[in-house]
Amino acid sequence: MYPAGHFLLAAVPLTAYTVARWRRLPSGLAVFLLLVATQLPDVIDKPLAWTFAVLPSGRMLAHSLVVSLPVLTVLVLLATRRGYGRYAVVFSAGYLSHIAGDFYPMLRLGTDYYFFPNLFWPLLAANPDRSPSFAAHAPDSLLSLAIPLVVFGLAVSYGAVTMYRRREPMAAEIR
Repeated sequence: MYPAGHFLLAAVPLTAYTVARWRRLPSGLAVFLLLVATQLPDVIDKPLAWTFAVLPSGRMLAHSLVVSLPVLTVLVLLATRRGYGRYAVVFSAGYLSHIAGDFYPMLRLGTDYYFFPNLFWPLLAANPDRSPSFAAHAPDSLLSLAIPLVVFGLAVSYGAVTMYRRREPMAAEIR
């Protein structure tokens, strides 16, 4: 799944929930955290596997539930203690939606899915990538990414603008 797809997989349910629950769009900070969380597994794993050859697969360390669930649990507990529990839950949901987006073929293929063992690494030995490079995973045409990239860009812009606008009154109060 491409970056925009990972983001949209998490952003659509978050937006629907926020609108249904509070009758407003998600805050800029929530959108920003979702953006970071939905990209983070690939930002960690892909360079470590495809650029530095530290990992055998671009879906291994940060894509493993054995690694990510304890880390996200600690994150939520610490953030809740400091009063940021909702944001930690948004981040965790976005992170886990990335993993779900990469591993959904397991629903029809089960353990025959090529990357199945990677989901439970280090308990299971990971399968190495068949084509370990960024170029091998590039789309055939950038036009096929046009709509997701526009939506992705609008979401990033919305998050940045609302976070900036939210900070202005705070800066005025400090003076």
